[in-house]
Amino acid sequence: MDRKQKRAERRQQRQAAAKAAALNAKSSEDEDSNNPSNNTAGATAQQTASDAKFAKLLSLKEDVLLNFVANINKLYQEKLGRPAPFMTFVICGMQSAGKSTIMERFMQAPLNIIQEGTGTRCPLDTTCIHDSSLDEPRCELSGEELDPAMSGTALTTDEVFRAITAHNIMLANKDEFSTHSLRLVYRAKNVQNMRFVDTPGIISNKGTGQDNREDIKRILRETMKKPNSKLCVLVEPKEFSTNPIIDFCDETFGGRPKWTKNSIVLMTKFDKQLEDARSGSKANKFFKEFHDNDLYPYLIITPTLAKEDLPADKLLIERRKLLHSAHGNEMERFEDWRLGHEKFRETCPDDELLHPDIENKIGFSVAKDKMREIMLTDTAQRLPEVLSSLRGELSDSLNELEQLRCKKKLMDPREVKIIVGEVLHEVGKRINSYLDGDLETASKFPDVLRDLEEELEEEEESEWCLRRLGTSATLEEEEEWRTLIDTLLDERKIPKYINPEKKFLGGKQFQRAVHLMKVVMAGEYKSSPGILLNILTQS
Repeated sequence: MDRKQKRAERRQQRQAAAKAAALNAKSSEDEDSNNPSNNTAGATAQQTASDAKFAKLLSLKEDVLLNFVANINKLYQEKLGRPAPFMTFVICGMQSAGKSTIMERFMQAPLNIIQEGTGTRCPLDTTCIHDSSLDEPRCELSGEELDPAMSGTALTTDEVFRAITAHNIMLANKDEFSTHSLRLVYRAKNVQNMRFVDTPGIISNKGTGQDNREDIKRILRETMKKPNSKLCVLVEPKEFSTNPIIDFCDETFGGRPKWTKNSIVLMTKFDKQLEDARSGSKANKFFKEFHDNDLYPYLIITPTLAKEDLPADKLLIERRKLLHSAHGNEMERFEDWRLGHEKFRETCPDDELLHPDIENKIGFSVAKDKMREIMLTDTAQRLPEVLSSLRGELSDSLNELEQLRCKKKLMDPREVKIIVGEVLHEVGKRINSYLDGDLETASKFPDVLRDLEEELEEEEESEWCLRRLGTSATLEEEEEWRTLIDTLLDERKIPKYINPEKKFLGGKQFQRAVHLMKVVMAGEYKSSPGILLNILTQS
């Protein structure tokens, strides 16, 4: 097949391709906007699979997982200035409901002061990490409003206790509550892996002290805005309808369904209800309204001091004693309660057994195991998403760092002078080489040398063939240029000085193209000046 016939076939192919491109343009744009490229999708899928594998390996070793989580949370909070990405329990309850004591039972150490008029004045964001290698607990404490002299990464429990106590007293002296958290990482061999936030207790009415309800609402809302927060609500051992924390949560979170589905409920100080719930039927009746409202409390007997208005050091010693005996005391009290139910059934055989939703939620250790299970499952599932986000942050930060380095370099006038001189020299050299035709390059790459016919074939087979080069001309109008060139080739009217048969590269190709376009324009103007003028004005 000669070149003339090839040119005719290419013209037909171009026309068909142009029509197909016009018909499919809109659908292609829609598809491109909705679907990522195969390469991007493939790379993303591969990376996601890698992250999932890493998450699975971490989840097999809880201590390693929680240590990794603590480092990630610290990075988000202190370096990125954003909330920690992993799930945490937010402890919420009325004043003196036993929130801080519950938190200390998680840690097996008293760290957050409870005193009349002081209490918890800001959130305490805590990560407990089991570390069997430690003989004594090791703590990290930080916070935006914490005195820098009290923060640290290798603190004892006594130092943390004094720091948190001093911080709460400082806020109490100012008569303030704060949304800025203290962040505590607690490592010890006698703790389970857990994340939670202790919040200030709510005063139920103005008659018992300064009304802090709006302050606590603000703190809770801010705390619950953090990603993947889950409420741990402490209810009092009294009837559902008289539990003020229920109404408080309804008001704070915009209705009961908005918080009950994302909560775990602990009924603290249940020893106050043991006598009234001395039979299975009485206990079941007591909890029925809770269950009807989708609240299934875990029953906890919380150790308390007869007197808590003690100096901080004395308070620390007394609370350590309480914590040491807390588990044994709780188990003994609940065992006596169960035995009381059995004795009651001896005299009243038809009395109800304790409902499974009550029986299976007795004791702090049961609640703690359930919370730990929820947290670890959520953390392992969320880890790939967090890793992907961090990878994006790292890439953006590295790009920003490189830009800053370049900007810093360009701030030095001497450096700028050198760079500009090098650029100008290189640009001038390349322009001259391109316009003159680089013979050295042509000799090194003989396989890419092209005569005029080959150049036109390559152009027509490339993506540029179906691209508009002008601002308003259509593809059909631009096709007229190719038709004019094909006519000159078919009729052998290309001037010899254009050297159509010679193989060029670089600048020589450019010079030949310029001469060819001049010939086309001049020839077309002679035969049909109107057509040429229309093409020029629309292109």
